[in-house]
Amino acid sequence: MKLPNKSKKDNEPYTIKTFFIDLIQVVGTALILTLLILLFVQPCIVSGTSMYPTYYDKDIILVWKHGDIERNDIIAFDSNNPDNELYIKRVIAIEGDHLVIKDSKVYVNDVLVDEPYINELVFSANVDTVIEPGHIFVMGDNRNHSTDSRILGQVDLEEVLGKVLINFNKSIRNLTQK
Repeated sequence: MKLPNKSKKDNEPYTIKTFFIDLIQVVGTALILTLLILLFVQPCIVSGTSMYPTYYDKDIILVWKHGDIERNDIIAFDSNNPDNELYIKRVIAIEGDHLVIKDSKVYVNDVLVDEPYINELVFSANVDTVIEPGHIFVMGDNRNHSTDSRILGQVDLEEVLGKVLINFNKSIRNLTQK
């Protein structure tokens, strides 16, 4: 078996110059890929228990920055507080919806919303409103321990970073519980 002839480049010694060229290529490629990924997604860490049992404190999530927001999506949005935190909440109603919350029941457009994900069946709220254009109404799944639209008011869509794509910790919890 005959090996192919080596090119001139293969016979050249590996110098400091070629090392730095290789290093720049690897680091440059990594930076470009990172920037491209961050155009579409952003990693976040859940702080607090307002979305329990769906999300736990310190869960690591990935937020998709594109696409339309729909009812029942879980989103990240700017809290507009001095700590520059993001809130993670569930979308209950979108623009144009008629929302009524009474006796711990949620009605959107006169239809009772099935909410198997909430932590406590009894929570306080008395809401009767129509969601304004360009806004949404959000609540945490742990209703009695959540700062959400019942307190903050409707969330402007301009404040929304995106919707939660994946929860890494939940995936790990599911693997370890099997």
